Parts: sequence; structure tokens; C-alpha cells
Amino acid sequence: MRAKLVFLTVALILVSVFMLRDDAAAESGLSDLPPYIAVNDSGISFADAFPETRDGILFVPVRKMADAMKLSIEVEGEEVRLSGRGKSVSLFVKKNVAVEPDGRETELWLFARDGRLLVPLEFLTAYFEYQMKTYPELPAIRLSDREAALDDDAFLRQAKAETGRGAGENKLPLYLTFDDGPTSHTMELLDVLEAHGAKATFFVLGPAVAKYPEAVERMVEEGHRVGLHGMTHDRKRFYERPQASLNEMNEANERLKKAANVTSSLIRVPYGSKPYFTKDYRDATAAAGYRLWDWNLDTVDWKYKGDTDGLLKKIKEDVRKLKRQGTAPVVLLHDRKTTISALPRILEALEAEGYAFLRIEDSMEPLNFWQDHR
Repeated sequence: MRAKLVFLTVALILVSVFMLRDDAAAESGLSDLPPYIAVNDSGISFADAFPETRDGILFVPVRKMADAMKLSIEVEGEEVRLSGRGKSVSLFVKKNVAVEPDGRETELWLFARDGRLLVPLEFLTAYFEYQMKTYPELPAIRLSDREAALDDDAFLRQAKAETGRGAGENKLPLYLTFDDGPTSHTMELLDVLEAHGAKATFFVLGPAVAKYPEAVERMVEEGHRVGLHGMTHDRKRFYERPQASLNEMNEANERLKKAANVTSSLIRVPYGSKPYFTKDYRDATAAAGYRLWDWNLDTVDWKYKGDTDGLLKKIKEDVRKLKRQGTAPVVLLHDRKTTISALPRILEALEAEGYAFLRIEDSMEPLNFWQDHR
């Protein structure tokens, strides 16, 4: 009886959140706005797999939620077993049931999307005995226990900063990334980002960092994120062996430290991680503390040679496709003159699509072609 009451209470909370969310979204045209979800004081990054609402029920990717809720997860055939906080439960997606250790079954709507199992957030909240609080103005949902330290005001400030959703704003996250810099044009690029209140992530080359240290200093000072792109950008030299790749990232990090007094754990390898950055390479960089990032939207801006209309058309089409899939865009651009010339129009178009421009954070699960989440 108590479990049913908990489920009913959580369900009513979620319904109220989505009624308020839908009203705000209708005004802004963003009916697919996902809520910001946090466990205690940490927001959950859904950069590659957003939650999804069906018939007023909020479904979340079970693996991401398990990590955030400090639950262990085991998969055996069709069974997904969650354990933690002194409890365990087995989920069977084809049967749509949750089975407790004593054999009791509960009907539960489950489904898979893009190889990921999604489950109702209300079930995880109630079963593993978290408290839930909602913030419809963002919208946001916070699951908490005794480990929560932030009060409501501090939590809201953090949530707004991480999502780009200020008072009265409903924005979707988008991650601009720029490769191959800094260059003689980087200051202009930073001017454009500043004018739009946009944050970005720069994957820089070590020699360029040494050549344009003032540009890197400005990136850091203005709240952008700096990642590493190696030293040579030479396919044969970079992929000669795992240690060669690691050496390039370490040397680039040393240049970054000297230029701006920061280091980075974010890396992007030349030409993307497939097919060359195989497991031996990834093991070497992961053991050194690096996290591998690719992208899910390649603008191929280098192809357009000043054709801003063509570049803009491609970006808008690709972004809308990712929005329909419920996926936050991680956009590959390059620090080059023609791209920077087109950037004001690109940002204006993406703002009109309802996006806020955020930087990649250490807490986010890396997005890469190998689905290596270390």
C-alpha cells in the first residue's frame, strides 16, 4: 500500500511539472524541451540520449540514471539488474515488468531507443527511496537524499548556469566545438561568441598554443573550455603507436599549462577517433586521465569555401534531425576565416531554433564514435 502511495505522489508531481512545462514550451515553440535532472547536487548530462516523455510519463536512460544514483547495473540477456542502497530489482523490457528479489512482479512500461533502455523516472525515484523536488520554471527535477548539500537557491543558480536557462528562458543545450586553433582569426571568433553570450569548447594544437598564447588566455578568462587536439595533426605520426598519441596530448597539455596556467582532460584526436584510435590507444589515454570526445554533427565547414548559405542550410537540417531524436548537438567547426565569417548567422539561426551554447564539462559522459564512456 505504501509503495502505491509513493508511486501516486511521484506521478502527480511529474504531471504538474509537465503541465507547467508544456504551457511555457507552447509559448516558446519548444514542446520538446527536456527537463534538467539532478541527483543531489549534480546535474546529469544527457548529451547523447535525452529523457523522453510519453503519455505524461517521463522516461530516462537507465544507465545514466544508475550512474548518477550510485546503482550498479548488470545485464544478462533480456534482464537488466539494478542494485544499491540495500535494494535490487530486475527489469525485463519485453515483458514490461520489474521483479523484486522475492519474486514479486510489478507491471512497468519499458522501452529501448537507440540501444538504450529507458524506464520511468518515478519508478526509480520511489523504488530506491529518493526524495523528489521539482522546479517548473526551468523545468528541473531533483532527486535527493542526505548527501545533498546545496539549498534550493544555490541549486537553481547551478541549474541555470549549466543549462543556459535564465528566468523566463527555455533553451536546449548545444555544444559548439572548434578544432585546429588557435589562429590569427581566433580573437575575432571570440568576439562573435562574446556578442552572443555563447560558450564553446576549443580543441587546440600545441604549436598553435605556443604561437598565440594570448588567444588561449582569453578563452580561459571568458569561460570557454580548452581541450587538446595533439601536436602534429599528422595521421602517420599521431597514430604510429599508442604512446605516440599519448605523448602528443601530454606535450600539448604542457603548452597549455605554460600559456594559460590550466591543463585539460578533454581530448579530440585528428580526423576523429574512428577507425584509427583503437582500444590500445584509448586504453593509454584513459589510463592517463584523458576523456575522448568526437561529435554528432559534422558541419564539414571546410568544404563550403565561403558559401555561407549552403553551410547554414546543412547545419539547420542536421540540428533539426538531432532535435527530433532528442539528442543535444555536439557541433564540429574549425577555427578558420570563412567559418568565423559565417558564425554570426549560424549562431542567430541556432538561437532561433531554441538553443543555448554551452561548453563541455568534465562531469559529462564523453561522446565518441566508439561509445567509450571512460
